[in-house]
Amino acid sequence: MHFRVNTKGISAEAQQAVVDSIRVVPNFPKPGLFFKDLSLLLGNPAAFGSTIDALVHKYAGRGITAVVGIECRGFCFAAPVAIALKVPFVPFRKPGKLPCKSIGIDFKQSAGKHSAYFGKDRLEMHEDGLTAGSKVLVIDDLLGTGSTMFGACELVEKVGATVVECACIVEVKELAGRERVKRDIFILIEDAED
Repeated sequence: MHFRVNTKGISAEAQQAVVDSIRVVPNFPKPGLFFKDLSLLLGNPAAFGSTIDALVHKYAGRGITAVVGIECRGFCFAAPVAIALKVPFVPFRKPGKLPCKSIGIDFKQSAGKHSAYFGKDRLEMHEDGLTAGSKVLVIDDLLGTGSTMFGACELVEKVGATVVECACIVEVKELAGRERVKRDIFILIEDAED
């Protein structure tokens, strides 16, 4: 597989370092899928930094007032973007992980030929994590079935905040997550064949 970085926010050399840091694992987590592993990217400070720079370039000046990161790998990308944008980082966690009063939303994984692997889930945030009127960027590492991203957007909107856009580093297209999310989604590293 060949990839390209979907931004002009970093140099061509930095873009190449980012795409060189994506490892494709065939038949994971199910036969027929091509999982895009970001472990090498996270382990390469220059490529990781360039990834953050590209996201910051994309969202600077967009009126973002909070950045949500989805547990757990979404935290790796959302927190540094929030720092650079000088806005709060709000972690969305799995049930029972937050120490203070929280609110949450239950969601089902989308139907499809790979749905048996996935299932039901829940996301929670501290009840004071977002306020009505917040303009939110939701970040996760990977877009798969789209169900977790959909659940995160629903939780943002449950408190009267607005999802400006969703951003993921990579996408497993075979799982058709965009159809589930039904909101604007930016994928930083795309398949070059598209």
